[in-house]
Amino acid sequence: MFDDLFKLLRSPRWVSSPIARRFGFSSELSYEEDDLEDTPSNWTKISTSGHRPPVRSGHSSLVVDDMMYVFGGYNDGNCHNDVYAFDLVRHRWQYIKTSNGIHPDGRASHAWCTSTDKTNLYLFGGSGPHWGQTNMGKLLQFNIRDKNWTVIEAKGKQPPPGYGQSLCAINNKLYLFGGTSGHVYVNDLYVYDEMTKVWEKVETNGKRPSPRYKHQVAIVTNRMYVIGGGLYDPPKGPISTYYLDVDTLEWHDVECSGDIPRSRIAHTISQLSSDPYRLIMFGGRDDSGSRQNELSELNLRTNEWKIYYNEEGHQPDARDFHTSVFHNDHIFVFGGSNGVERNNDVFRYTMTYQPSTLLILAMQVLHQNIEHIAKEDLEALPFDLKIGVENINPDVKCSHNPTWYVLEDQNQENGTLDM
Repeated sequence: MFDDLFKLLRSPRWVSSPIARRFGFSSELSYEEDDLEDTPSNWTKISTSGHRPPVRSGHSSLVVDDMMYVFGGYNDGNCHNDVYAFDLVRHRWQYIKTSNGIHPDGRASHAWCTSTDKTNLYLFGGSGPHWGQTNMGKLLQFNIRDKNWTVIEAKGKQPPPGYGQSLCAINNKLYLFGGTSGHVYVNDLYVYDEMTKVWEKVETNGKRPSPRYKHQVAIVTNRMYVIGGGLYDPPKGPISTYYLDVDTLEWHDVECSGDIPRSRIAHTISQLSSDPYRLIMFGGRDDSGSRQNELSELNLRTNEWKIYYNEEGHQPDARDFHTSVFHNDHIFVFGGSNGVERNNDVFRYTMTYQPSTLLILAMQVLHQNIEHIAKEDLEALPFDLKIGVENINPDVKCSHNPTWYVLEDQNQENGTLDM
């Protein structure tokens, strides 16, 4: 009994919990491999319902409220042009039918971001399955409320067609950086004004990042951070970090310390909503050509990297061209390629362990043993509890979740939204 208790007190899930911190436990404790075998993992491969997307890589994902929106991607010689929404609370997929019947061309390795006011999603670039021969160069807008696509008739100096760029919104302006035509890699910066609908190729100062594609960006106040990326193969050495001051248009090379990961392309960066100065990197292909499945954190206050220990047998397999998003102390990883096959699985990493309430735990146990519960006993339960026992998702793990049961509008066939 005491051995089990000792293992629990040294486990990462315990030491990262709020109650452990109140008692003074440190998250810097070390673990031996034998101790980790029976330790609950922060990683969970979650079960989902609804209309799950086909397997893909090179797609894009982003979060608005409680929904993760996924567009495009590549598989088996074809590129997708579909939009899916994944409910990050209920773990349910929905295929979104557009209201005006307009769809972009299928593509992968495109740039995708929210508008400043979070009401629209912007799409630029990408390539069809013949890389470098079917590059896209139009800016499109997807309205979240109306569920329709619009091709924006922009003015000014427009970016050339290409793929592997990054796109982000800061104060009603979109910043498009880098990318490739398939033959030439660039480090140009284009800025689109959401109000005037005008593109501008911007000249910058300072130490500009080298030409690259499949890098990642993060926004902190007036800074656009660029992490990783490279040519088809990433450069040798540690991963690079730069930031652009969007007010002065000056680039800065960030000198990092700590356990700096190797250079990376086709990785993901998730930015903590509770602390935007903490960036979590997952996966990608490093300078040896190997795909990775480690988690690393860059603290932008100290510019220090740290690598999370591997949870063998629990975390996703090594992959690149996947996506990851952050939502309510969880990182969600979707899809990507492990070099042999593409995936449409969803993994969740819990940054801070919060035990479920007794109510949720009770409903999960009853749900797992529902075939042993007499019908009259089930009918005798209070209505809300009965619905929960019948429908609760076994992967729900949170301290408070008022939407654990299936809503009426989720009973549509295949989880399709007709809008």
